Amino acid sequence: MHPGIYETVLRWIPEKSRVLDLGAGDGAFLARLVQARQATGEGVEKDPALVARCVERGLVVHQGDIADGLDQYGDRAFDFVLLLGTFQELVSPANILQEAFRVGRHVVIAHTNFAHFSVRLQVLLRGRTPMTQFLPSHWYHTQNLHFFSILDFQDFCREAGIREVNHAYFNARGAVRFLPNLRAEEAVSLLQADTISRRSAVAEPGKNKTETYEV
Repeated sequence: MHPGIYETVLRWIPEKSRVLDLGAGDGAFLARLVQARQATGEGVEKDPALVARCVERGLVVHQGDIADGLDQYGDRAFDFVLLLGTFQELVSPANILQEAFRVGRHVVIAHTNFAHFSVRLQVLLRGRTPMTQFLPSHWYHTQNLHFFSILDFQDFCREAGIREVNHAYFNARGAVRFLPNLRAEEAVSLLQADTISRRSAVAEPGKNKTETYEV
């Protein structure tokens, strides 16, 4: 991810916060948070080799899938839950976000913007799945499951009853402040929610049932 995303998240998180990093990778950023912000940090990572790197850094990181790693934590166990570059890889992002808000007061999500102009041009002119600096893998190698834009993500938050407290956008040249849905390649958002609504899977056929959860 763009280095500016990590710098932005570092500014957003106050000192001595409790932080859970979902998809902690090698633990480099979590370790930086612990050192620079005196944060109490934990992580979840499925790659055992990366978990070993985290342990070498002195971090508490649990090996497992994000979808299965949240049920071990109690309500409001953390001040911030981080999903940096992993949100578009989740099978059920809405369900994971609901759980993230159960265990954390704020959620920080960083994601790729699939509406960047270079992506649009490659689809329009070449008729192929795009590859860019921030989307370097072929479609059959990528871990991305969901291809959404900045505007799509904002719509998703509104429908879910989630408030975007702050945001920042980046491309290869740095921060983007004008026309981010067209010009930004990556985005990061600080989210807060008072209630989260989701459609029930047990609704009657042909009907939509909405359940609201206090968080």
